[in-house]
Amino acid sequence: MQQRDNNNEIGFDELRTFLARYKWLIITSVLVATIIAITTAYILPNIYQANSSIEIVSSQEGTRHDIMGKATQVTNENMVNEKEIIQSRYTIFKALENLNIGTRYFVTKHFKTRELYKNSPFIVKYGLVAKQVEGYLFQLIPVGEKNFRLIVEPPLKNKLISKVRSYIGPLPENEQPVYYDKLHEFAKPINTPWFNITVQKIYKFENRHYSFTITPNEKMFKFIQKKIIVSNISEKGTILTLTFEDTVPLRAKEILDAIGYAYVSEKLNLKTKSAQSKLNFIDSQLKAINTTLESSANKLQTFKASNIIINIGDKTSATTQKLSELEAQLYQLEMSKSVLENIHHYIETHDDIRGIDVSFKDEQYSNNTVDAIIVKIQDANARRIAMRLKHTNQHPSVINITKELMSLRRSLKESIESSLRNTNRRLFTLNGIIKKQKNELRSLPEQEKQLASLTRDFMVNEKIYSYLLEKRAETAIVEASAISNIRMINTALVPELPMKPKRILIIISGFILGIIIGILLAAARSFLNNTIKTTNDIESLTTLPIYGILPVLKQKVLKLEVLKNPKSPFAESYRSLRTNLQFTRKENQANVILVTSTIAGEGKSTTVANLGAIFQMADYRSIVINLDLRKPTLHHYFDVDNGSGMSTYLSGKNSIGEIIQSTQYKNLDIIASGPVPPNPSELILTDKLDKLLDDLKDVYDYIFIDSAPLGLVTDTMHLMQYADISLIIFREGYAKKSFVTDLNNLVRKHDLKHIGLVINSANISSGYGYGYGYGYSY
Repeated sequence: MQQRDNNNEIGFDELRTFLARYKWLIITSVLVATIIAITTAYILPNIYQANSSIEIVSSQEGTRHDIMGKATQVTNENMVNEKEIIQSRYTIFKALENLNIGTRYFVTKHFKTRELYKNSPFIVKYGLVAKQVEGYLFQLIPVGEKNFRLIVEPPLKNKLISKVRSYIGPLPENEQPVYYDKLHEFAKPINTPWFNITVQKIYKFENRHYSFTITPNEKMFKFIQKKIIVSNISEKGTILTLTFEDTVPLRAKEILDAIGYAYVSEKLNLKTKSAQSKLNFIDSQLKAINTTLESSANKLQTFKASNIIINIGDKTSATTQKLSELEAQLYQLEMSKSVLENIHHYIETHDDIRGIDVSFKDEQYSNNTVDAIIVKIQDANARRIAMRLKHTNQHPSVINITKELMSLRRSLKESIESSLRNTNRRLFTLNGIIKKQKNELRSLPEQEKQLASLTRDFMVNEKIYSYLLEKRAETAIVEASAISNIRMINTALVPELPMKPKRILIIISGFILGIIIGILLAAARSFLNNTIKTTNDIESLTTLPIYGILPVLKQKVLKLEVLKNPKSPFAESYRSLRTNLQFTRKENQANVILVTSTIAGEGKSTTVANLGAIFQMADYRSIVINLDLRKPTLHHYFDVDNGSGMSTYLSGKNSIGEIIQSTQYKNLDIIASGPVPPNPSELILTDKLDKLLDDLKDVYDYIFIDSAPLGLVTDTMHLMQYADISLIIFREGYAKKSFVTDLNNLVRKHDLKHIGLVINSANISSGYGYGYGYGYSY
């Protein structure tokens, strides 16, 4: 018999057995998954990717170290902020002003929907479109040359939501799903409570069914925002790459170009507006100074014309010259103080520091600390604006940036206040010097003093006027040569090939996924299936020896297969079983072999019939006895009469000689069960069975008993005392694992001896070997 080997020879055999058992489940799973993958790959629309690039050059104005330059500068160095600006609602809305993508046209052909962008045989012009039907699919079916059928119904999602809500309570009228189906004529307005549209035919229809959706252009913001990607080429680079994915290649290109140009033009407009604002401020100052200068010049000219002018001494000239320069400095210092005070006031009353706009840039009054803080506030404020596009005010990131802005604003306020104190001290000192110079002039003769005063006023106003003219010229040049520091390097091209879906990859993935799912289903089915599937299942549950493994007998006719096909794997398996049983044979004495099973249907009668046949082929005198008195079938295998047999013998109606029947095989006889008695258990317990077996042992080498199933009646437990070996049949894929456990309990409880197992209906494809090689392994 088979010897148990605790060492697992190979897991490969078990895997092969497992795959062979569930091959059709796995193959079906692979086929289904592959078909789904092929269908998906066919239905999925092509996705095209358009790309463009924008260069952001650092502003040269940012290198200036004055307060005004820093306050008016637009910070572009922070590439993260620029990416957020490009993807912002404002920029996309600007781009949508030059696009018309709200009305989308579709055609379905060969179960595949394709969008017709600027290639539709009809166009739709709309006026009113109620919120109820935004996103609805309008179906258009041409009817003849002049008419069409218009069908409007809500998407499946809306139908389900409306259905569920209707169970809760009646829906408001403005939330009722819209259903519409009417015949219309091309080019004639269609007015309904939900939409006002006109369908204009462009050219001949090639398909039977079209559809379109209407979404107001301004509501296409999300359509663009979720598909556009802005990224850096490198961490330290100043070039941004814009990527847009769409099912329509031309639309992807046009959207990218529109966003790029909207972003660049907006940046240029901001720069031009800043220069224009400075010009307006300088012009207002020039106008006031020009009036003062003309007045000073007129006064000086009138004085000279009315008086005899003598040469003023060198000291007077020097004092006058010095005083005019000091007063010019005083004007500039007061202007710087005014700028600081304006910034201080603006910081206290506004959140956005980028709103500050001043007109002069004078390095003499620069404060590097204030400059640096202004730049930091600009950067933090830009980050906060970008963050607010994605999050609410309660988001931790927004809260942190808000706290950072408050801290920077306090620092800026303190720095400006410190600068104002320094400026006031300088003003105080400068006013003292000017007062001293004026006192020196008072000591001059009256005529000289008056002349010096008029000359001084004229020189001061002239210097200030020259200064303003110089600044105006600089600002005018900036405005006239305003060039954005942002430029489009590469505009988008119409992509020729789709970047996804990867159809071959989808099909391969579906195939692999089918294998995985099939194996998982097979494993689950194997786990949930508590039937005996292989020898290993029995070996893991019991230590009882296995005497044989019998293959599946495909034909259902009760025939002796070992004699019908003596060279078949089925016959070879019985030869192996015969060999194993021969090792247990008692010398010079007949051997009684009882064959039973735990339940009916496991093939015990077939096993008994074929065992008798295989042993007689080896010239052993054999007899088979049917002691399954309740459900006899053994006589069918030998085509003998069942009119008399064990039931008639045990009940005393027949003698031993009368119940033994010969078969067509010279070394094999049979005792049928006879008619089914009303009391089979009581008959088996009679002494007649002992006498029968004793007499048969004198004639035969092997006596095979076909008994009732062990788990159903008690007859078999009594018969086991007569057997030299009891074979329990377990049918693979039929017997439960719990049957083996029950058998173990039965053996321990009754201390049964000489019990062996036979696995019936084993699948040859599961890896069991038959033939002579199989036989020698026992």
